[in-house]
Amino acid sequence: MVCVRLTSRYHRDRREWATEHVNWMRNEWSNVLFSDESRFSVHLDNRLIFIWKDHGSRNNPAFVHESVRFGGGGVLVYGGISIDGRTDLYIIRDGPLTARRYRDEILRPIVVPYAAAIGDDFILMDDNCRPPRANLVDDFLFEEGIVRMEWPACFPDMDPIEHV
Repeated sequence: MVCVRLTSRYHRDRREWATEHVNWMRNEWSNVLFSDESRFSVHLDNRLIFIWKDHGSRNNPAFVHESVRFGGGGVLVYGGISIDGRTDLYIIRDGPLTARRYRDEILRPIVVPYAAAIGDDFILMDDNCRPPRANLVDDFLFEEGIVRMEWPACFPDMDPIEHV
């Protein structure tokens, strides 16, 4: 099993975040859009499977696993959920998600209209990966008046969209 070791700082950040939000009511949580992007692969990555076998049994069919070169393809998608709604699922095509693409393909056409529908109390919860945390994105959110929920690092287990 592979997991992230939670340091004392991670524990402290989680506790502070939970303490800050423990008394939030439904109407406050309904202003939050939890958003994330996920990659779905067509084939499993067999490169991470290790098999212990007897010497001389290398070509035994029981120990041979098929693999697909270059990952076999997949799709990167973006979506958001809130208590009272959801965004459409957006397929991110043609390459990696950069900060510019995140702003132009996700924030402008998806998040900004969603924020307008919620009103002035809208809060965006996006993850701590690089594209959403770039200065270009921070500047855009500031210009649009969109508040971002601060989210501790290594905290995906508490993010509801991670379970969708």
